Amino acid sequence: MKRMIAKPQLGFGEAVRLAFSRITQMSGRSRRSEFWWFILVYVIGYWVLSSIASVVLPVMEAQIAAGLIMLVAVPATARRLHDTGHGSWWVIVSWALNLAISIYMVKSGFFEELTSVNPDPLKAVSTLNGPVFGVASLALAVTSFATFIFCLLDSKPTANKYGESPKYEVVEEE
Repeated sequence: MKRMIAKPQLGFGEAVRLAFSRITQMSGRSRRSEFWWFILVYVIGYWVLSSIASVVLPVMEAQIAAGLIMLVAVPATARRLHDTGHGSWWVIVSWALNLAISIYMVKSGFFEELTSVNPDPLKAVSTLNGPVFGVASLALAVTSFATFIFCLLDSKPTANKYGESPKYEVVEEE
């Protein structure tokens, strides 16, 4: 008779090393412990690097740098989605929408208006009232929320089209 047994949860160091060793790998599956420990390190690094970028770079370049830094988390998130049986397009669409909204806000003058000597809040807010911002933000909210929920789910115990389960193994009982 066969039964499924869960492997031990990954520790912080092991999970972060594993995630960084597969930093460009979009295929395969990642356990929750690998993903969430990596995300903790990633978020801290993102805050530090994007803060530095916003001080030393012009607004447009800082937004692009932040988008590129965000790109680091896409493969880990894709593998986590695969582990729950979902496609990686959720995270790819979220990343692309986030970058597009950031560039749109820079191009529209939103940040320059708010940081000018005599800011006109109504002029800055007009960017947020447009249909482009509204539709893109709604789509971003839906894909980001779905991605977050999918990343919280437990691993599929059996193999799926993305590979074998990294959490569960089948053992033969006598």
